[in-house]
Amino acid sequence: MEEWFTKVYGRMGSFPKKQKLNGGAEYRMEPKLVKSKFIGSLLGTFVGDALGMPVEGYSATMIARIYGVLNEIVHGGWNRPGCYTDDTQMMIGVAESLVKCKRFDGNDLANRFVDNFDMTRGYGPGTMRVIMKLSEGYPWDKAGAELFDGGSYGNGAAMRIAPIGVFYHDESEQLRDVAYRASMITHAHLLGMEGGAIQAYAIARAVRTPAGILDREHFLNSLRAFILDDVDIYHEKINRIQDLLEKNPTSHEVVDALGNNITSFDSVPTAIYSFLAHHASFEEAVVYAVNLGGDTDTIGAMTGAISGAYHGYENIPTRWLEKLENGTKGRDYIISLAEQLYKIWSSGNTTGKW
Repeated sequence: MEEWFTKVYGRMGSFPKKQKLNGGAEYRMEPKLVKSKFIGSLLGTFVGDALGMPVEGYSATMIARIYGVLNEIVHGGWNRPGCYTDDTQMMIGVAESLVKCKRFDGNDLANRFVDNFDMTRGYGPGTMRVIMKLSEGYPWDKAGAELFDGGSYGNGAAMRIAPIGVFYHDESEQLRDVAYRASMITHAHLLGMEGGAIQAYAIARAVRTPAGILDREHFLNSLRAFILDDVDIYHEKINRIQDLLEKNPTSHEVVDALGNNITSFDSVPTAIYSFLAHHASFEEAVVYAVNLGGDTDTIGAMTGAISGAYHGYENIPTRWLEKLENGTKGRDYIISLAEQLYKIWSSGNTTGKW
C-alpha cells in the first residue's frame, strides 16, 4: 500500500478513483429539505464538537462515573460551555473557501487555515506545524507530506470535511478528488486522505437519503463500493460495523472493535457506527458517540455531521443550539455559510466545482 501511495501521490491530478457509483435508489427531495440538511451537517459538526470538548481524552468509564450519561453541553476545562475547538474552526475555513471560490481551491483553503488559526481552539501539534509552514509560503500541496515522514493519518481532515460532503453530495467522483486534495493540506498520508473521503461520502449519502427510510445494509454496501480496494483497514472496519449492528454491544466492545482515538481509521468508522446504530435520533447518535470516550470532540463532530446531514437542522435539539457560541464566527455565521453553500449548489453556479 505504501508503494502504491508513493506512486500516486507524486502525480497531482492522479488521485485514486473507483468506478462510477449509481448508489442504488435515489429520492427526490424538496429544496427546503436539502437546504436543511446542508445546515444540519455543518451545525451538527459544531454541536458534536461542543458536546465532546469537555471530556476529550476521558474513557467511557470516567465519563459515566462523572456524568452518568453526558447529554448536555457543559463547561470544558479550558473553555466555556458551547465553544468549539479546532474541529469546527477548520470546518469554517473549508466552508468559507468553497463559498468564495465556488469550487475547491487549494491555495485559498490553505490561506483560510492560516488566517483562522487560533491556538486557544486546541489544535494538534502536527497541524500547527503544517500551518506554520503554510504561513511561511510553503506550497499547499507539499506542506502536509513532510509531516511524520509521509504525512499524518490522523482524523484532522475528516473532522472538518462536512462542507465538502454536502457541496459534492451528488457527485461521488468529484467528492473523492476534492476530499483528497482538501485533506492533504494537513493530512497527506493515504489513510488520512481516505478517511476524509469516507467521512465526506457518508455525509453525502446522508444528504441523499430522506430521514426515516435509511437502509443500513445499503448504506454500508455503498461505503464498501466507495472505499479503495487497497485500503484493507477501512474495509475491515466496515465489516465490524455490520457485525456490531447485528448485536447489542457494550461501549467497551464498540471501542475494542472500532477504536476511539485520533487516527482516522480508529475514529471515522466509530462515527459511522454511532450514526447507524442510532439513526432514528440526532441526539441519541451524538450522545452515544461522545460517551464512548477517547477523542470525544472529533468523534462527536463527525457523528453530528453525518446525522445532521440525514435529519436536517430542525432535528438538532434547541437546547443545544442555544448554548453554542455565537460571536463573529459562531452559530449564526455557520448557518449563513451553509445557506450560501446550498444557494451555490442549487443554482449550479459552481465554476466547474474543481
